[in-house]
Amino acid sequence: MRLRPPDWPLPRPDAIHHIVEDFLTDWTAPNAHILPLRRFLENCLSTDLRNFFAESCFLFAFTHQKLPPSCQQGYVRMQGLVGSKELRHHAVQAGLLQDYT
Repeated sequence: MRLRPPDWPLPRPDAIHHIVEDFLTDWTAPNAHILPLRRFLENCLSTDLRNFFAESCFLFAFTHQKLPPSCQQGYVRMQGLVGSKELRHHAVQAGLLQDYT
């Protein structure tokens, strides 16, 4: 913004998030502030911003084309469920993977 000329107009926003604030506002209230802000950001970004456990990310990976960011950043980068023979066998039996052995 400092590099813009003084008469440069701000672009029109696509969406606006209004919040109520006062001196006694509890910004950590889940239903009053966090949830509406998360839903606003999810709507703007067209994605799911919730955090998921590794099992949910494993299911998303096989049933959805686009993974939520928390799964992309954690589970897909080998920071979630650790692979093993038993897990692969279970995935083959559940019909999630093909057996190439």
